[in-house]
Amino acid sequence: MADRDQILQMIDDIYTARAAGDRDTLAKCWASDASLRIAGRMDLASGGRVPHGKGNANENVSALIDLFQFHDLKRLHAVVEGDTAAVHWHLRVSSGGGEPVDTEIYDLWKVGPDGKICSLVQFVDTALMKHLLDGEAQKLEMTIPA
Repeated sequence: MADRDQILQMIDDIYTARAAGDRDTLAKCWASDASLRIAGRMDLASGGRVPHGKGNANENVSALIDLFQFHDLKRLHAVVEGDTAAVHWHLRVSSGGGEPVDTEIYDLWKVGPDGKICSLVQFVDTALMKHLLDGEAQKLEMTIPA
């Protein structure tokens, strides 16, 4: 089993590849039966445009890369216990070429015995996600502590 530093480095590398849109690198990180689920009522928040529910991680990440571009990602806090990591992030995100906005996300990762990601549950601001997809994010005033 990977240790704390190895797990966090793998997660950091995954987000670096995610921000770069590097689907090939991301595909190598997931176990064959890995799942990615965005918590919350994504069907209401995104009008069905965002994959939700427990689905194929590689397919869901690919769809998310097409919808949301990550900028200036910073890990704020992380707790690793055994094969599970809880990570809190600050990032700038945009959609459809719109202006980036600040937000925070929280991830729960599970790493398999082979060192690949088995599951990711991501907690996001679903209202912001809807505004980004609708091209209305620039109307929001957000204050995210550093």
